[in-house]
Amino acid sequence: MATRIALCRDEWSAQLAPEIGGAILSLAWRDSAILRPTPAEAVQRGEVRRTACYPLVPYANRIARGRFRWAGRDHVLRANFPVGAHPLHGVGWRRPWQVERADEARCELRLAHRPQGEDALDWPFAFDAIETFTLTPQGLCISLEARNLEPAAVPLGFGLHPLFVRAGGEVLRFAAGGCWRNGEDELPAEHVADPSWDHARGRPLGSPPLDNDFVGWDGVASIVGADGLEIRITASADLPVLRVFTPSGRDFFGVEPVSHIADAINRADLAAGRMALVPPGGRIGGSVTIGVEHNP
Repeated sequence: MATRIALCRDEWSAQLAPEIGGAILSLAWRDSAILRPTPAEAVQRGEVRRTACYPLVPYANRIARGRFRWAGRDHVLRANFPVGAHPLHGVGWRRPWQVERADEARCELRLAHRPQGEDALDWPFAFDAIETFTLTPQGLCISLEARNLEPAAVPLGFGLHPLFVRAGGEVLRFAAGGCWRNGEDELPAEHVADPSWDHARGRPLGSPPLDNDFVGWDGVASIVGADGLEIRITASADLPVLRVFTPSGRDFFGVEPVSHIADAINRADLAAGRMALVPPGGRIGGSVTIGVEHNP
């Protein structure tokens, strides 16, 4: 059975599972589930994809068939997603994290990646990551930081994968400069900025179904439910891309602040949504706060 860590502050409560990919199992305000709760059998089996939220590090979303070229060398990552051709979401969600410290309202986790043996097939560059959860009266703040331990500059990315309850009637609102339309290979193919993709005034969830990166995001998104509860997602400037995932016929959806678009490591031509180049000993990081407003 995976270790659970409970956090509580005022009207907020959360449960974490460090050993299951540094994941959040639940986040609740009063009696309302703000993130989708993790089923008990998923906890027992360590099924991170069924949790409420997990970290994306050292890259977010897909890398085309796991292949990229860096500093004159070709790299191939092994598959880590059962139903796709592209490795997904990096290393952090697939590994146990170590608890550095924890109290009633705050918990800090650490992950050390050393590319030795089979671990090198997941990511060829050494890094350390720190994930911190802090409950405040305003909600849950999640910060994520990665440090490059290589003797040369390397690409690094990060993000979060929060999943929300889809009860029906939700409206999603955020402002962005444009969206990447995917090709048949599920990778970004064309940047578009026409009204059919605009969510600045709010759009009913799943209209249309999305699995896309929005760039030029201003760092604020809201989800308004039929019960009047508004969930607000606020991200730091280090997370300028919003990945929105609204699969048809499912009881959940994702609104994911990330540092770069999918397959950015293979897209040197990007005007926005690039992957960071981090010098030796350098760090990248940012934070996301999930809070609520109630307008019954």
